[in-house]
Amino acid sequence: MKKCLLLLLLMISAWLPTQAQYRTPGTGVRWTLAQLQAASGGYVTTVAGAVQVNDTIRLSARDTLDIRTNATIKMASLALFYVDGVLLINPRDSVKFTAIDPTKPFHSFSFSATSEGSVLRKTVVEYGGGLKVVDASLVLDSCVVRYQVASINNRATNSGAISLSGGTPRITNCRIYGNARSGILSPSNRPTSPIIRNNVLVANSTENGNWPQINLGIGGATPIIIQGNLVVGRFQMAGGISVSNLLGTAAVSQVLIRRNIVRNNRYGIAIVGGNITSYITQNVVADNNINPNAQTGGSGLNFNGTQTQVGVVSRNIIRGNLYGVTLQRSNTGTPAPRVSFGDLSSTDTTNVGRNLLTGNGNGGQVYDIYNNTAESFKAENNDWGTNSAAEIEAHVYHQPDNAALGLVDFLPFRTPILAAHSAQVLTTAVYPNPTTSFITFELNKSTVPAELRVLDLTGRVVATYAAQPVQGRLIFSTQALAAGLYTYRLTQESATTTGKFAVAK
Repeated sequence: MKKCLLLLLLMISAWLPTQAQYRTPGTGVRWTLAQLQAASGGYVTTVAGAVQVNDTIRLSARDTLDIRTNATIKMASLALFYVDGVLLINPRDSVKFTAIDPTKPFHSFSFSATSEGSVLRKTVVEYGGGLKVVDASLVLDSCVVRYQVASINNRATNSGAISLSGGTPRITNCRIYGNARSGILSPSNRPTSPIIRNNVLVANSTENGNWPQINLGIGGATPIIIQGNLVVGRFQMAGGISVSNLLGTAAVSQVLIRRNIVRNNRYGIAIVGGNITSYITQNVVADNNINPNAQTGGSGLNFNGTQTQVGVVSRNIIRGNLYGVTLQRSNTGTPAPRVSFGDLSSTDTTNVGRNLLTGNGNGGQVYDIYNNTAESFKAENNDWGTNSAAEIEAHVYHQPDNAALGLVDFLPFRTPILAAHSAQVLTTAVYPNPTTSFITFELNKSTVPAELRVLDLTGRVVATYAAQPVQGRLIFSTQALAAGLYTYRLTQESATTTGKFAVAK
């Protein structure tokens, strides 16, 4: 029996991180890396010219570790670096924390509330389980955080490469890439107001799950600021930037998302839940179509929540996404978010529109804005890539397409900046609409062959027709179509037009 009990204890201990650790004295010492090594009793050694941390280290409250020289620090498998004191890193070139064996990651960094004042500059952290920051305003500047795992031996470490909980941490000028899940994460239940500025986040969420590259929960007393970042995706299930209040927390989260480039993700920017005030301005949100399934993503901007979510969207470039903007409510019967895309009567000087919304679509249909709510929205003073109100109408899904939906007010609109785009728009008249048997497209190029594709509202192609117009008219029979609303794409040489028509039986 004793042998069985001993075997059981050995098996359990194999699954737990080691409890052995070296703890600094907590007497207010201020050490260099060499002094820490001398005092550690073998926990920190030098092997082949590199500093090696052989087990868990705890920098006690009141103590400071100050690293000003270049160094490579190799961490043992499952080793933790607890920071309760102040960690200061600012070398001439770089300090690298890595695993002794990259196939056996170290556990993580953990910064507690008493680590306030810690600053990491020019620091590389790789092959670990991430950085966890609790109730501290850690500064990460000009750092690299890469190849962080979310679990070791089936034991979870951190779901984000940088996991923030509480405080106002600052992440600036960093490169964050190749991590298992989110690059930067904060929880849904603890107010956290990070400043995330001028970073590059690329190809995070290598596990290809629903983990956006920047994945934030509720904010604190100061605004969440996400500014000047490049966020580029590679994996089909990973979004770009998400800010959410999923637990219905009463305090209002303030969010400023400005001057970012967000591209090639499953979606660009998502604001989810209630009690959120967002300003989204001067971003380029393009080609967020990496997942071809338009039912699971593809929005440049997505707003999903209740009427306590309010926002202003201005001066952005939104193009090449499966949907430019999608608007949704959290629950049936509850009012939707109140977001403005331009209101010339507003006293808010940021609420000026001036967005470029063009070339967003899927299934052969353009969807620059898709309003899936009963509420109406302002979208004045925007550039839609065309001078034709009829074409803008064809690119907006709202009340004229479904009487249960609210109206998107896009008048007045701005003169297009991209004149070349406007020149490629096919001018046509369509009648009768609704139709019972035939629909006529009247074209300005009377002798050039044209091709018509007709799609139902799921994006499925239900008919194609190619012919040379007769006296400038292309006539298409709708008798094989069921009653309902359809979209079409008509192409003649390099010019195209899209629109909608209804079939009545």
